[in-house]
Amino acid sequence: MGLLITNAKFKNTDIVAPQVYARLQYFAHADGKKTNVKLIVSDNKVNALAYKEISTNLPETLIITLQDGQNQDLSTIHDMVKGVLEIAGFVVTIDLT
Repeated sequence: MGLLITNAKFKNTDIVAPQVYARLQYFAHADGKKTNVKLIVSDNKVNALAYKEISTNLPETLIITLQDGQNQDLSTIHDMVKGVLEIAGFVVTIDLT
């Protein structure tokens, strides 16, 4: 599971990457509300799984705060990160494979 992202730029440039793939690593706080998320961004899924990262203008980390009734699970975290990135102007699709 990961995120397919378009409209990202290579770091410190105006060059737009056609598409990048981001895997999420996250630390779920015991309070069940906060989750720290690290985006592992690569040019494709294979390289992301091998931790071959590229630098982009995507945030490297995020802190996600869940609302009452939301589960602190993989699906919810992906949905919330997708929403944060879309608000920032990125086009995001969740890859379920």
